[in-house]
Amino acid sequence: MGSNIDLRKFQESDKIQDAFSKIVSGKTGYKTVLERKKVPPKCIKCGRGGDEDQKFCSQCGGKMKVPLTNCPGCKKSIDEIERFCTECGHNLSSARAS
Repeated sequence: MGSNIDLRKFQESDKIQDAFSKIVSGKTGYKTVLERKKVPPKCIKCGRGGDEDQKFCSQCGGKMKVPLTNCPGCKKSIDEIERFCTECGHNLSSARAS
């Protein structure tokens, strides 16, 4: 039995949400509202994090940009260091540059 199985493809599944909702409420058909964590923007020059409404870095004056968390092509979760999507092959470097 391995603990290194990638389960990210199941994150958007309705069955997962239904099972979670039943655990929380004890009722079938109840829909729990799942809040997604908002990713704070980072400076494109120095990499410093900022507030949600911040447009420019207070340290170096660089533009603040929200980093990619999902592939623009297939919506699969991605890591910050990946250059290509492992699901659809989308070039993430060019997506981050725009």
